[in-house]
Amino acid sequence: MILVTAQEMAELDRQTIEEIGIPGVVLMENAARGALAFFEHILPDLAQRRLVVLAGTGNNAGDGFVLARLLLCQGATVRVVCLRPAERLRGDALINYRILENLGLRPYHWDETSDFSSQFALIRDADVIIDAILGTGLSSPVQGLYRDVIEAVNALGKPVLAVDVPSGLDATTGKILGAAVRATATATFGLPKLGQRIAQGDALVGTLHVVDIGIPPHVVASAGIRRWWLDHDTCRQWLQPRPVETHKGRAGHVCVLAGSPGKTGAATLACLGAARVGAGLVTLFIPRSLNPILEVKLTEAMTLPIAETSEQSAAAAAESEILAFLEGKEVFALGPGISLHEETRRLVLNLILRSPCPLVLDADALTIVADTPEILHKAPVPVIVTPHPGEMARLRHCSVAEVQEDRLRAAQEFSRQHGVIVVLKGHRTVVASPDGRLAVNGSGTPAMASGGMGDVLTGMIAGFVGEGIEPFLAACLGVYVHGKAAEMACQGETTRGLLAGDVLEHIPFVIGALERS
Repeated sequence: MILVTAQEMAELDRQTIEEIGIPGVVLMENAARGALAFFEHILPDLAQRRLVVLAGTGNNAGDGFVLARLLLCQGATVRVVCLRPAERLRGDALINYRILENLGLRPYHWDETSDFSSQFALIRDADVIIDAILGTGLSSPVQGLYRDVIEAVNALGKPVLAVDVPSGLDATTGKILGAAVRATATATFGLPKLGQRIAQGDALVGTLHVVDIGIPPHVVASAGIRRWWLDHDTCRQWLQPRPVETHKGRAGHVCVLAGSPGKTGAATLACLGAARVGAGLVTLFIPRSLNPILEVKLTEAMTLPIAETSEQSAAAAAESEILAFLEGKEVFALGPGISLHEETRRLVLNLILRSPCPLVLDADALTIVADTPEILHKAPVPVIVTPHPGEMARLRHCSVAEVQEDRLRAAQEFSRQHGVIVVLKGHRTVVASPDGRLAVNGSGTPAMASGGMGDVLTGMIAGFVGEGIEPFLAACLGVYVHGKAAEMACQGETTRGLLAGDVLEHIPFVIGALERS
């Protein structure tokens, strides 16, 4: 599904109303009806509870007025509290305000000259609060009465159902503008907003549901937005079942440079990650003295013993042998557990400059590149880098806090500057391409916070590239399937104790679900 900024959503609304001719009041009705159906799914006894709708003055308030009317018609006990005078209402919001009055439901208007606590009792006494104060157009910090009410609502600990976006949340950046509602659930309209999936917004929205309000698909398509939320419906478009005549020679040959003393597990997991997503063949380049270990640990993958340093890491002397083997292969993943030995460093840098097939760089390879990241632009083939926030900070020569403050910007800037696809790992992994495409991952679980997960992901992405999937899409598929396999392994029962090997076992089943849909 496409992720939009607040400005993009406003433009889609405008085109639908002005160019297609669907009145805004119709879109508002569609939005409220869809929101009500979702809210009733979240709280099946919604109409039996005491409800209060908190309204501002814009279209968000209008959506709230329609919701109040629909609930009133169901026999619900519903009160509307407007935080601003009726004279501030315009357009479709005013139309729906007048309808409420005609039905005998007279909204209460907050008097800022009167006592806050006694007026807030109208809100405090409700069982459920519907937030229709501020919408996606918010661009400045929330202050005054709005802020006081939002903070007081949050302190109640009662269910809050947000209309389109929790009030106070920047729908584009995901940051809190002064103060923001913590919603139990959010019904957002038309398309999911970028700010609802990143930064603080991801937690504030609660359970998020997208309501189809009637914007024609061709209007959305014509906007040319290249920013995706990675979920089942998005990823299934990019992964087709294999033809029945497929054999291992047509399923891609993945080469991997990984492992050193104490890090043979990293090599194993990367190779198995590639195999589990469907690589036809996998060959591991491994320091010669470690080969007996890997031949035991790896049954399905092949190994190629290479020259090693005195510390049993890959030696610079292995370069010509590796390059010769890479000819005709589909992809080369390197970095997991290879060490930072000086000779290994030289080998990695030379391989980046001379590799004949696309590269997936992770772990130690990223640390090696961090001293001279400009080398990435000199690679003759597509490059995918898969840093966690610490590695991203080293690559950008900044702090981890700066990376985490704006993960999208960190990934996009590095991608454009160095001409590589960036997979910035972490909660809501970001995938950025130098051509401007961007994706945010919707799968995963806190139980993935354990060693080896990144090694599996490196192999998975390489495996998808090896099958002939375009590198950006391969990276997107890798991160989504990786997270979804972890979810499947946990079955919603735990946020701890998951092993990287557990994820491997569930990868084929996630892929199968994508292929079947």
